[in-house]
Amino acid sequence: MKKLVAVAVSCIAFVSLGACGASSKKASTSKETTSTVGASASANANVAAADLLKYCDYSKAAQAFSVSNPASLTDPGSLKTQLTSLKTTADAYVNVAPSEIKGDVRVYIDDFLKPVITAFENANYDFTKLNASAFTSLNSAQVQTALKNIANYYAAHCNK
Repeated sequence: MKKLVAVAVSCIAFVSLGACGASSKKASTSKETTSTVGASASANANVAAADLLKYCDYSKAAQAFSVSNPASLTDPGSLKTQLTSLKTTADAYVNVAPSEIKGDVRVYIDDFLKPVITAFENANYDFTKLNASAFTSLNSAQVQTALKNIANYYAAHCNK
């Protein structure tokens, strides 16, 4: 059971945000309209690049947490702090996700991450009291596909 929890929480930390704020992406307004298509395309490319960089930075920070902080798996207080932070920022993670994987990130958050965090809450962050059925969605085809797509996107765009 301890190994299952360690793998699952590492997965949570790798894919999720360790500490993210709301997306800073701003919608275009008519005041921002440029006189040339080239300038507009360039501005859109800059916004997309900034969003990609933000997504990659958040993903890398979460990955670093999962590698450098294994003690949080067995310390209920630390685990509660980390999972509470993930829960409060989960929707922001979807907001910064690039459009190519936004749906996959939403599946991961709604079908896996939030139910697992709820299971930890119900067990008072004690993995020995954790209901292992909370992890069953990890085996679903939809979550597996989402995780694969997220990992592939990360490898292609962030792992450079």
